[in-house]
Amino acid sequence: MSSQVTGRPTGPGGTVKDQEIAVEQRHVDIAYARLEEMRADAQALIREGYRQSLAGTKGSLVDRDAMVHQAALRAQALDIADDGLVFGRLDLTSREVRYIGRIGVRTSEHDSLVIDWRAPAAEDFYRATPEDPRGVVRRRVLHSRGHTVVDLEDDLLDPDAADGMTIVGDGAFLASLARTREGEMRDIVATIQREQDEVIRAPADGTVLVRGAPGTGKTAVALHRVAYLLFRHRRRFGSRGVLVIGPNRRFTAYIERVLPSLGEGSATLRSLGDLVDGVTATVHDPPRVARVKGADAMATVLRRAVTDHAPGAPDELRVVFKGVVVTLDRARLDRIRSEVHRRSRGSVNAARGRAAELLLDALWDRFTDIGGPDAAEAAEGAETGLWNAILAADGLASIDEEPARGNERNGGDPKRGQFDARVREQRTFTDFLVAWWPIRRPLDVLRSLGDPARLRRAAGRDLDPTDIAPLAESWAGEGPPLSYQDVALLDELDALLGSPPRPPRRRRAPSEDDPFVVDGVNILTGEDVGGDETWEPEMQELTTSIERLERSRRVDDGVVEERPEYAHIVVDEAQDLSPMQWRMLGRRGRQASWTIVEDPAQSAWEDLDAARGAMEAALGGERSAARGPARGRRRTRGAASARTRHEYELTTNYRNSTEIAAVSARVLAVALPDARPARAVRTSGIDPVVRVVPDLGVAAAWEAAEEQLGQVEGTIGLIVPLPLEEPRPADAPDAQETLFDDPAAPAAAPAPGAPGPGPGPAWTAADRERLAADLPERVQVLDVLEAKGLEFDAAVIVAPETIAAQSPRGLRVLYVAVSRATQRLTVLTTDPGWRDTLLSD
Repeated sequence: MSSQVTGRPTGPGGTVKDQEIAVEQRHVDIAYARLEEMRADAQALIREGYRQSLAGTKGSLVDRDAMVHQAALRAQALDIADDGLVFGRLDLTSREVRYIGRIGVRTSEHDSLVIDWRAPAAEDFYRATPEDPRGVVRRRVLHSRGHTVVDLEDDLLDPDAADGMTIVGDGAFLASLARTREGEMRDIVATIQREQDEVIRAPADGTVLVRGAPGTGKTAVALHRVAYLLFRHRRRFGSRGVLVIGPNRRFTAYIERVLPSLGEGSATLRSLGDLVDGVTATVHDPPRVARVKGADAMATVLRRAVTDHAPGAPDELRVVFKGVVVTLDRARLDRIRSEVHRRSRGSVNAARGRAAELLLDALWDRFTDIGGPDAAEAAEGAETGLWNAILAADGLASIDEEPARGNERNGGDPKRGQFDARVREQRTFTDFLVAWWPIRRPLDVLRSLGDPARLRRAAGRDLDPTDIAPLAESWAGEGPPLSYQDVALLDELDALLGSPPRPPRRRRAPSEDDPFVVDGVNILTGEDVGGDETWEPEMQELTTSIERLERSRRVDDGVVEERPEYAHIVVDEAQDLSPMQWRMLGRRGRQASWTIVEDPAQSAWEDLDAARGAMEAALGGERSAARGPARGRRRTRGAASARTRHEYELTTNYRNSTEIAAVSARVLAVALPDARPARAVRTSGIDPVVRVVPDLGVAAAWEAAEEQLGQVEGTIGLIVPLPLEEPRPADAPDAQETLFDDPAAPAAAPAPGAPGPGPGPAWTAADRERLAADLPERVQVLDVLEAKGLEFDAAVIVAPETIAAQSPRGLRVLYVAVSRATQRLTVLTTDPGWRDTLLSD
């Protein structure tokens, strides 16, 4: 238990807290003075690196680059640590005092001034409890603005060893919970609790799976784990990189300052909408379309799409050899295309050379079928006789004295070799090959599926026929913006299509006069036409092992492509990922360890079993344990799994007050009666408000936001339903079907215990934009899916009846929305039944 002496006057020195702050300020000043010296040393090292390069040797340049790079990283880390360098202090039973901070700081004699929070010596700052003090008497949290200590809070963990020690405050952690949230997520490195610290310092190998209800600190734990891994295993994770995946760009913007504030700026932070280079998605598909795009059946559909003939591809090939016309019709061409895909092990774009070979084979077969060799020989004999007579008259050798030569591919048959050579030279053949087997981009293929007929061919029996029209419409032309699910489809297409072949550069090609030959390789056919000459390789670019690993990376379908692969991947809000999104992540982490953060109760994805199977495949063949939750404790998978798995469940809700947590628990009880909510630990005395309004439009939402602006100083989340695709009157006869988007979905109506099945008022994108335009910056207007993972000091939830009815998982989405607030919650509804549900005892 803690003693509280805050605010007691003590004479000229001010209160006890003032005196304690002054003591801590003196130590903080010493630490900052040493930090400045360390900065100066880093800058001197940079200058020394440049000075060494003056030696003029190649070795000196390498030394310079290495020295400058390391010194620059050190200088950057020191700069990041400048704000709030010291945030904690431990007083131990041994009388030792340890100060904990963002980075380690030592005196010039190597005595410790500040211990890095990731170091083993700092573990007790997070793990010590009154039940298990671990030798800690007092734990103190320092709050600073810049270099100035402005507040402090103490926890007395071992009263018997206090021996008159001054204890200030109500307890560090609960005090921190009441503070106003900023626009970006604050690091909570100073307030990580024991069950969270176990996750942060879990073994680096395998997968760490973290489950927890809203407000349990899952995201903060995952980010602190990244910083911890990079600190403890710098060589392993720093060289290959760490990827942090969030659900949307709002979320990544919200957390982007956390890792730098923890002393780490090397991790890559991406949302599911910008994971593929050159592509950005910021919109969600309607539930029905998203369900189809995210299903694993789309992998088969896309494979058929890339094997189908390209838009505008010719249906006939005609070549002429020695006066004989050889034609391949559409049926033969389709069979050749199928054979190319069957034989090809690499990417589609790299298979053009194989396509050229099979086309030549088919042309030769057709040539022999129509008696071409005999007709060509007769025509050639007559032509040769004429030319020989002319040459003999001039005293020259006859032209048949030079024998024709075949090649290895056609078995050395000189006639076949001559046929292949002549056909390849024809412009009609090369033009046909370029049009029939074009180098395609993923976006081109996806947009081509905007043609319902083409999509129907690709879909086969894997898609419901009723899904073809809305799916094709989402890709038609250049109009609809790319969605989050589209990004995963583009990544799948990129894996299938791959890059065109890139042969090694040669010094000199014998066919330099041929515009279609570059470095001895025909760019149209992919064939090596360099002959028997010996070519000397040029000097190759110096590469690292990770670059070579990225180039040789493997995927499930055997396609080899170039894309980053990471040593560790963190996936937040993992319960919402579709199977196709898991496939996209899996390509980036075949050799990675993982941190997976999820809450199945918050899942907006409908087919959880399919998503779980895709996740297991992405993680490397692991299988989840079919055991009950180990609340606050670790579960480790046995040797039967391909990789070790450590599972944790966080059980304490640090975000919501008990009053707000009670509302979210009622929604959870309707959505998932068997689910257990996390335990809230903070009471605010402020009851949530559920207001029934007859006209729930922009004006009512604006008034509720204005009311919150006068009540809280921090951020306000104004959370509205997903927008409809098209505006419609509230009393339109098809309102129910338009809103649900899939009237046949079994979970379209609210679950038992929820108010009636009415869909409620609709919200359009225009409504949302109009609302946001009239509110200050600290009010964020966002739909329910964009609110994933965020938190606000106050939240206004608009039309819970609409949110619950918009998809089969609508009640779970509503559960997420009502758990975003830390201080105040207001819900606006047109249905009195929702007031009774949310506020019932």
